[in-house]
Amino acid sequence: MIVKMLSWNVYVSIIFVAFSSASFANFFDDCLQDGMIFQSYGKWLKNNESFWKKPIGGCIVCTTTWITFLMIILFIYLPYLFALLSIIGISNTILKFIIK
Repeated sequence: MIVKMLSWNVYVSIIFVAFSSASFANFFDDCLQDGMIFQSYGKWLKNNESFWKKPIGGCIVCTTTWITFLMIILFIYLPYLFALLSIIGISNTILKFIIK
């Protein structure tokens, strides 16, 4: 039985989309903190804890799942927007390592 293997560029694309999604989710979570641009939205999420708010920013793990779905769609249909959000997310992640 012959198993068809995916090409390396497919594996690299999967890893890149996953890393970009995680980095952008991390950036989004940073934006919800006190003193940041979406702090009022972050406070609203924390003050009114409800299960349905977890996917929209109340839980970073839940939010990352939806951001990953969005990033996959952008990767396929709007690659320039995907590239922009990837650069923003990855630069935020790298900046955290530089600052520490």
